[in-house]
Amino acid sequence: MKVYCLQNGKYLGVSYFTNVKNIKWLKDNMASIFKDKSPVLINRRLIADPFQIVVAVNNAYLSNENSCMKTKSLANEILFNLSGTKNITQSLKDASANDEDDDMIVALTSKFSNVPEMKIFQEKCITGCETDISQLTENIDENYIKSYYKISEVESLNSSLLDSIVTRIACKILTL
Repeated sequence: MKVYCLQNGKYLGVSYFTNVKNIKWLKDNMASIFKDKSPVLINRRLIADPFQIVVAVNNAYLSNENSCMKTKSLANEILFNLSGTKNITQSLKDASANDEDDDMIVALTSKFSNVPEMKIFQEKCITGCETDISQLTENIDENYIKSYYKISEVESLNSSLLDSIVTRIACKILTL
């Protein structure tokens, strides 16, 4: 798990899980188990670097603090921010882990720097293996990500993939 300090003083734990056997069960049950601290189950195919999750989470908290969230929960707002579309239903479908996938990224916020909720999630909920988060950046499908976020060839020549994605995530809140 990699831990980030957020703008609001909370902490974000990001873990990469492989060989996950119970994604559907997790999606169906996490909100009721964790209440408003629900882990965000993210489609790994959209993530070029965990930093894009940090930006999406910070934007979600900012929207929540300003009472301008587009969705009904913080977890859904994070997924909405990660997506490349303004359509909420499509955003949640695209950005959340798919039932058929066997790997995903989990993001959890906490007031504690060691994000103990992630350990509880890993021990009690998930059937899968935690993999070093650095493995994520080694196995990205750059063409899929460019296509999904509509990153042109010209933009690719002038900006890094991560910069292009983060710009879209950061500006999404301004263009709604």
